[in-house]
Amino acid sequence: MFCPKCSQAQSSDEMRYCSRCGFPLETVTLLLNSDGVLPTQQANPNRRSHRSRVATESLILTIFSWAVAMMCTFWFGAHGIYEGVAKIGAFTFFMLGFIGLFRFLYAFLFLKTDAVEARRMPRSIKEAKPAQLPPPQTVPISDIPRRPNTREMAPQPSVTENTTRLLEEE
Repeated sequence: MFCPKCSQAQSSDEMRYCSRCGFPLETVTLLLNSDGVLPTQQANPNRRSHRSRVATESLILTIFSWAVAMMCTFWFGAHGIYEGVAKIGAFTFFMLGFIGLFRFLYAFLFLKTDAVEARRMPRSIKEAKPAQLPPPQTVPISDIPRRPNTREMAPQPSVTENTTRLLEEE
């Protein structure tokens, strides 16, 4: 096998990196073995998306918090410190329920489904696009403008001419 970056011949097809430039060769081997198409991994059907997990967690938080707030209202008639604790607990859990409700609305409105869910639809191999290498990330050296050589802008003074000029001035 040859390195696609620097064309160095590799001593073995099991090389992980190019010995000259360090280019990773595992993906190249994988592409060559699968006729230029990256194999797709099967998505786990039991895995839930981030959106559904956040929505479920926040819905449970809202229901639980409001249930505790309702339970606290039964002790509003108690006298002494229990009445104050019940009112503080009811207010706290009522507000915590609102936080859960806002989190649920955020997940429902703004979070997108995972890419795993989008890949669940079966695609035939004919519809799959062949994998392409990304565009180069560097600028070739030939495209970089050269810095002007400032020594060539003004002629270098000659030692002989300078000495002759000084002698003529005397």
